[in-house]
Amino acid sequence: MPIEEDFTEALRTTLKTFEPPNAATLLQSCVRNGRRRRRRRVAAVALSGAAVLALVGTGAAGVPGLLSDGRTADRTLPGPAASTTTGSASTTAKPTFTGTLPADRALATLTELLPTGLTHSSPPGGRQSGQLWVDDGHGKSLLEVHVSRQTSTASIRGHVFAGTSPSADGTLIASRQAPPGTEPGHAAVDVLHPDGLYVTIMLWQAPGQNAPSTRTTPILTPAQLRAIATSLRWQ
Repeated sequence: MPIEEDFTEALRTTLKTFEPPNAATLLQSCVRNGRRRRRRRVAAVALSGAAVLALVGTGAAGVPGLLSDGRTADRTLPGPAASTTTGSASTTAKPTFTGTLPADRALATLTELLPTGLTHSSPPGGRQSGQLWVDDGHGKSLLEVHVSRQTSTASIRGHVFAGTSPSADGTLIASRQAPPGTEPGHAAVDVLHPDGLYVTIMLWQAPGQNAPSTRTTPILTPAQLRAIATSLRWQ
């Protein structure tokens, strides 16, 4: 018998020794195997996703602003949140500016602090020089404001506040009034805070520094002028 026929006959003889499989058992086994394979695939996908997220997090921490194509994006990292303390009058406000406060910002604060019943407008160049016209219907007055934060206050203390005693918190306040008969009449209040914040408010009884007086009494009382100059809004 040729070898091919011997091999075929051997296979046939061997197959006769096997019993036919139980169809129900075979089906259940296939179902269990399929479920097991599916659980393994789900676990593998979840594991790979977690690994990707971990890699992205590590990369973002090491290289802020890194984009998917390798470019870097401009980012502004959030600074520490400002802490707020309530119920303490001694809490010092964090400075909101350094150097000289821009005139337009100073004028914006000044107009918010004006008493009710006054109208205001800007004289020529007033927004650059910190000047404001105020009027109560009985004569226009010029109001000037200058606000800065000084790094060295020795010279100011020696000249503007010479002989002035500080308040309980260390603030220096000096009021000045033009002598009677001065044209135009004017008054000023200077305030120097312990942190170097220096505020000067000057009131003229005329529309300009060199104009004749248009009023017999100041448009703001000394107390009102002082309240504006010492306001915490200048911080």
